[in-house]
Amino acid sequence: MSGKSSDNQEAVDRLEQQMPSLNHLEGSLRGKRELGKLLGAHAQPSGRGGQIADGYVRLVEKAVLEYQEARTKHIAFTANGFLDDLHRAQDHFESCVQSVHRAILYLERLRSLGYRKADGESFIPRPRDLEVLRDHVKTRVREMRDAAEHLDNDILDGKLSESTTVGIHLGWDKASLGELQLSFADVARWIEQLHELAAPLSRVHLVTGPIPEAGERNDV
Repeated sequence: MSGKSSDNQEAVDRLEQQMPSLNHLEGSLRGKRELGKLLGAHAQPSGRGGQIADGYVRLVEKAVLEYQEARTKHIAFTANGFLDDLHRAQDHFESCVQSVHRAILYLERLRSLGYRKADGESFIPRPRDLEVLRDHVKTRVREMRDAAEHLDNDILDGKLSESTTVGIHLGWDKASLGELQLSFADVARWIEQLHELAAPLSRVHLVTGPIPEAGERNDV
């Protein structure tokens, strides 16, 4: 093995450690939720609540897939040095951040509707018990999303220096845009938290027992 190949492998190993994989998460949430609705397995207290749950599941699935594509392309660039892989990684990560931001908005709306589990416990934990809903996390995600959304206008209006990268910069352990930074480990952890709540909205469980009386169910 040449020295260059050895160096590349060391770099790939480093990146794989710093940018956690989300392969363990389900990537077909939307299909499972659609199947559950078709089978009548997901009780819908109202059309509005069900629609919001649909949107939340869609965005969480997208966040997972976009993150994984960003990771795959970033690793490919590190291994082989093809700029197209880097550019695709930047695009996918930008889409991932957008999806995480929008998923958080949906999750907050679901929480405001007061859905509860069968034992009466709130389906969505309070922000103090769920990191992704804390104000400082929402702010960081929103600021990165806004910066990416406004980047084109800032460039066209001459608000940025000519040396500014056109797109989110991906490093060893974090993404950055100007002074804003998001570590890969943080983003992966937040997506896992969003997924933990999206998964039960999607899975189909066959349960035997008495049919609940009308009005007893208040889940999504």
